[in-house]
Amino acid sequence: MVILKYTRHLKPSKNKRSDLINLLLGVAVVILLNVVSQFAFTRFDLTSEKRFTLAGVTENMLDSLDDVVFFRVYLEGDFPQGAGGFKRLRDETRLMLDEFRAIAGDNIQYEFINPSESDEKKKRDAFYKQLVDKGLRPFNLQVPTEDGKTEQIIFPGIIASYKGREFPVTLLSSRKAETPDQQLNNSVEEIEYKLSNAIRVLKIPVRPRVAFIQGHGESDSIHTASLAEALKEYYDIEYVTLNDSISKLRDTLQNATQIRNHYKAIIISSPDSVFSLREQFILDQFVMYGGSVLWLVDPMETNLDSLAINGLTISLPAVRGIEEMLFKYGARLNTDMIQDLTCGPITINISPPGTPARFDQRPWYFYPITIPDTRHPIVKDMNAIRFDYASSVDTIENGGSVRKTVLISSSKNSRTLNAPVRIGLDLSRYKLNERLLNKSYLPMAVLLEGNFDSYFKSKLLPPEIKNNPIIGYKYNSAPAKMIVVGDGSIGENAVMQGRALPLGFDRNSKQEFANKTFLLNCMNYLCGDESMLAVRSREVTLRLLDSKKVSKQRMKWQIINMGAPVALLVIFGVVMFWFRSKRYGKKAV
Repeated sequence: MVILKYTRHLKPSKNKRSDLINLLLGVAVVILLNVVSQFAFTRFDLTSEKRFTLAGVTENMLDSLDDVVFFRVYLEGDFPQGAGGFKRLRDETRLMLDEFRAIAGDNIQYEFINPSESDEKKKRDAFYKQLVDKGLRPFNLQVPTEDGKTEQIIFPGIIASYKGREFPVTLLSSRKAETPDQQLNNSVEEIEYKLSNAIRVLKIPVRPRVAFIQGHGESDSIHTASLAEALKEYYDIEYVTLNDSISKLRDTLQNATQIRNHYKAIIISSPDSVFSLREQFILDQFVMYGGSVLWLVDPMETNLDSLAINGLTISLPAVRGIEEMLFKYGARLNTDMIQDLTCGPITINISPPGTPARFDQRPWYFYPITIPDTRHPIVKDMNAIRFDYASSVDTIENGGSVRKTVLISSSKNSRTLNAPVRIGLDLSRYKLNERLLNKSYLPMAVLLEGNFDSYFKSKLLPPEIKNNPIIGYKYNSAPAKMIVVGDGSIGENAVMQGRALPLGFDRNSKQEFANKTFLLNCMNYLCGDESMLAVRSREVTLRLLDSKKVSKQRMKWQIINMGAPVALLVIFGVVMFWFRSKRYGKKAV
């Protein structure tokens, strides 16, 4: 018996030819992809919240850059263990800058700098002072350790420069009553907005001016400090008293063809006295020449001191001298007061008379809280906004070319109380019957935009005013915008020990509402900067680790993370060895 042995194999020449063809095809595909990539660029964002997809306005801004924007990021260094939040913020900032470079190319440059790099304290302190002088705020990072805690000064900020100009960017968002994880999430959400906003500010050669009108009991500078500080990123802010002078809101020029408004927009916040007829004319002509107005007005006068002392007050209709003007423009301030089932709390003494005081928080239906549900860019995707003793605002069909948009409404469970309104703290002791809250979505803030007719168009004006070329009376406006809110206090921040608290911070609930963001969006829209609103409202969800589980199960997951890949490689190697030996091994016949 003869045993024949043979090995399965392909002819050598055929093997070589096949391998050569595959190699040439692979090289051709790689070359072709590289050639195509020079002309067609695309990226795929597989995250659910599209974290790595820039807003259209950001891409357009980056495309239009004609010079280098350089970002010096000072969030760098050897962070102590437990400072993972700042490491994530640093890494997210780097990722966003890389996204910017993917669009703008070499026109976006950045450098990460460790401000504490020097070993000499004197040099470090001098460098810290330079950063503070440029507008960055230091943060004292304190991390608990087994021996107590470790401290380190860090600067979570950026200095952006463009064509010789610089702008400071604070990366860390610090809000009252937020946990560190919430602050981190907000900071990550705002990275694109803050970086693109820095570019926008640097590209504007002349900053528009915005004025807070004074002289009629309006909110003073300390009670509007938080809003003014936010607006200063975009505009030069002034406080202006009219004093019946028409030149207060316009440049002093020689004739009507040269008249220009001195301000892009004005804010009238919570006036409590009457505007004179001459001042009404000044405001009217400001609108006629294309000026924008943010009206924050209380149609009802409520004595809160009486409420605090006596537990009772009567709210009565207020006369400011501007109600008929707004009616002419297309909005009516109603002399009513809104009660809403969705409301903020009030702190009251619940102890009987003659017993020690005991304070508790109760729902206060005069503090409506609402989340805007319209898709207008001013309020799109905005968080809750809080009102105090607000009134409803109706839009009026006045036959003009003015578009009216309701921006904010009450909840579906609300009602209005017509003047006079009795307000007593005893109301907070009882739950309001929901059947009484039988009105839904009462308008509280409206936007008017278009060409307005002058309030004085149908009034008899003296010839020295109507025909004076220096006054330049106009009876129809250039395209203009205004927003009317039936709550004067929405733009006021609380003050504690002479210090302004953040606008929207509620001392009762310790929550910070979106009042500042809403008013900032309003002013951006009124001043023609609405392109930034979509970027500011961007939301990013961070999947944060459970810190307690991390502490307890650290060793377990370290072993899994290090051992699992090695085990998979071993299994893969064994399987491949078995497969190859079975397929290509020698066989006997």
